[in-house]
Amino acid sequence: GRSGVVKDSPEEQLALGVSLFDRKEYDRAGREFKKLLRAYRESREAGEAQYYLGRCAEEKGDYYRAFREYRKTIQAYPSTKRFDEILEREYQIANFFLAGKKRMLFGTAAILPARDKAIEIFQAIADDGPFSEHGQLAQYKLGLAHMALRDYEQAVSAFEQVISRYPDSPLVDGERFQIAQASLKGTFKADYDQSPTDVAVRELEAFVREFPQSELNRDAATRLTELKERRAAHEMQVAQFYERRRRPASALIYYQTVVDQFAHTAAAPKAAERIQILSAHP
Repeated sequence: GRSGVVKDSPEEQLALGVSLFDRKEYDRAGREFKKLLRAYRESREAGEAQYYLGRCAEEKGDYYRAFREYRKTIQAYPSTKRFDEILEREYQIANFFLAGKKRMLFGTAAILPARDKAIEIFQAIADDGPFSEHGQLAQYKLGLAHMALRDYEQAVSAFEQVISRYPDSPLVDGERFQIAQASLKGTFKADYDQSPTDVAVRELEAFVREFPQSELNRDAATRLTELKERRAAHEMQVAQFYERRRRPASALIYYQTVVDQFAHTAAAPKAAERIQILSAHP
């Protein structure tokens, strides 16, 4: 096909593009698919041509561009027979990016890790194909991608959406655990705000109750013990802070919390001892 010259029918034009694609002449193939889209936009073949633009970009290693062409296919041609295949291809591309694969920029590998792109793509798959297998997996991976970027609040909300949208999914077994992990990681930030730890404790307790058989369970139980120790130690620090400030009434409240809520921790006996001493000398 000389540039600009288009075949007499969309079928012939598509066949020309596909034959070039099969010969791995991706740039030439891409030009023929674009001609088809210009000349025969309303044809049945247009969706196929749009899909092949994604394939050309993917074969050339331009994964982000491939994602954009694929997404355009299912948005412009939602009845395409390629729907599931496209979601799967997008999902593989997002996994590349989640693993830290660099994205192409002007034909060279970009300097930036592409995890932000993983988030964009997993989100697109979850939005475009919520009832598909890959939509479900993408919603889960969205949580992992946010965790990889240390964006713990968004990770928690992505995981919570899996639980609410797909309550029967086998993914949900590992899900509470992931939520707890994300909340747990969030606890390293602020010294005095313990609310993420409380979320983690709640989620882990629910997990241990609901999935006693899970292989994650031992790990969850260990994490739960660690978390409770950490929470108790935190309450002890606050109590000691008040004692040093000569505010025994406030210190007592925190020691009491340790005894009531964290009875099985190493801190509990010490807290009980301080309660006796402070109560004896008001």
